Amino acid sequence: LLQSSGEDADAYFSSRTQDVRTAAVLPDTRESFPENLWDVRLGGQYRRKFDGWTGGAALGLGSASDQPFASWAETLLDVNLFARVPTDGRNAWLFFLNYSKTREFLPNVPLPGVGFWYEPSDRVRLVAGIPFVFLHLRPGKELTFSFSYFFVRSVRARLTYSPFGFLRVFAHFEWKNESYYRADRQDDKERLFYYEKQTSLGIQAFLNRNLSLDLSAGYALDRFYFEGRKYEDRDHNRVSIGNGPFVMLRLGARLKR
Repeated sequence: LLQSSGEDADAYFSSRTQDVRTAAVLPDTRESFPENLWDVRLGGQYRRKFDGWTGGAALGLGSASDQPFASWAETLLDVNLFARVPTDGRNAWLFFLNYSKTREFLPNVPLPGVGFWYEPSDRVRLVAGIPFVFLHLRPGKELTFSFSYFFVRSVRARLTYSPFGFLRVFAHFEWKNESYYRADRQDDKERLFYYEKQTSLGIQAFLNRNLSLDLSAGYALDRFYFEGRKYEDRDHNRVSIGNGPFVMLRLGARLKR
């Protein structure tokens, strides 16, 4: 939306749905498992350079539910205030204040955070703090490795080999989670959580400067849903899914001013 030497702003919209075809029921309340789970989000970010540091704010609004935007109880809100204070070279201190209605831990609680950005060269970047860590290594011209962790159970690792400028081969691992508010839930503070681990191999091809195509295959394991307020409630209304293979095809488009 805006880009200059002193400030920039952007906006995003995303929508995804799961079409669930099952006769399973939530075992404790004996309710049918939702046929559809939606996640619709709209938001934006603004950054500005000040005297010796950069600050900004990000806002996200949406709904993750079987009936999105049915009421305020099914609406999501994320607010993030942040600042980057350079030290020497490319290194910098990072400060932020985050509010999230759907954070895996301590939802609806504003949390401060701090981290340090360490980048001694183009080959090494480490961003570590509370409650996250991100590592990017480039040991060779064609080889890169990235790792990220966000408290408590969000892990991602990726090894990429680029034999040609337009083609990449990658190995990927991810431990992820999602959460939804069922519109007919008995407790407004409970969410329907989903946890999954994935390992995969794939190929990414850049069709041009703005289009990319990913094809990958892998194995998904430790998959389960449960309904509760926190991870410790994972035996309540739990629906487990067997391990199994998957194939994924993704087309990406990027538009820049």
